[in-house]
Amino acid sequence: MEVTDLILADYAAANEGGKFTLVGAGIAEITARKLPCVHPLIFILVRLKVTRQDIGKNRVDIRLIGEKGTIFKAEADLDVSKDHAEEQYIPLPIQLVNLKFDLAGDYSIEVRVNGELKQSHNLKIKLLGPQAQK
Repeated sequence: MEVTDLILADYAAANEGGKFTLVGAGIAEITARKLPCVHPLIFILVRLKVTRQDIGKNRVDIRLIGEKGTIFKAEADLDVSKDHAEEQYIPLPIQLVNLKFDLAGDYSIEVRVNGELKQSHNLKIKLLGPQAQK
């Protein structure tokens, strides 16, 4: 199983046919006037490429990790049936509401399949205004 896409966006959705929609895609930085800050809404879109080699139960683990550790975690079992097509793409949109960031700096979104890191994406929280000078 491969992660073909890992995208942060203002909005993400997918249908049963594997087609997905993104709005405001490509987020790499969030700015805040004070800390801690709460980001009201953000979506993570993970698209998996699944083949016959992946038949059986697979564990998908998605985490947002900062300096103080994990601030978001989602885990799921993805069961690939024996009737699976040669190659299939499965989009997984994840909605995060009121995500709290205590510190400015670098965060990492990691996607692991069966314990193996498949892809990561960096996210920077940047402080604006007078506090940023301290």
